[in-house]
Amino acid sequence: MLSEHVGSGDLVERQHVYHLKLKMWLNQGEPLRWEHPWGMIDRARLEDDGATLITDLRIDRENLFAGLFQGIDGMRIGGRRKLKISPHLAYGEAGVPGRIPPGAVIIAEIEFIAERKMG
Repeated sequence: MLSEHVGSGDLVERQHVYHLKLKMWLNQGEPLRWEHPWGMIDRARLEDDGATLITDLRIDRENLFAGLFQGIDGMRIGGRRKLKISPHLAYGEAGVPGRIPPGAVIIAEIEFIAERKMG
């Protein structure tokens, strides 16, 4: 973990849906930009020319790569954490052609804004 602002809300739980903000960079500091918002698409938007994703997202292994999924353990609503994620817990040796080089270390900052009650 590179930095943390501890929130004062409830603990973040797996399989729950949260309103969150996510930014990612390559280890050299180059921001990763989303072309389209993702998550619960009717509530997702991009800011900062695509460098910041604000969305509602269910916290599970389908929606988060391993480094993010594991890296949020112990977080609280209102909290923000910056993580340095090794390639084997991110996009691996394959990377994402044209976007993320093979073997890239990812810096991710995730902030939990609120829990979304579904139903």
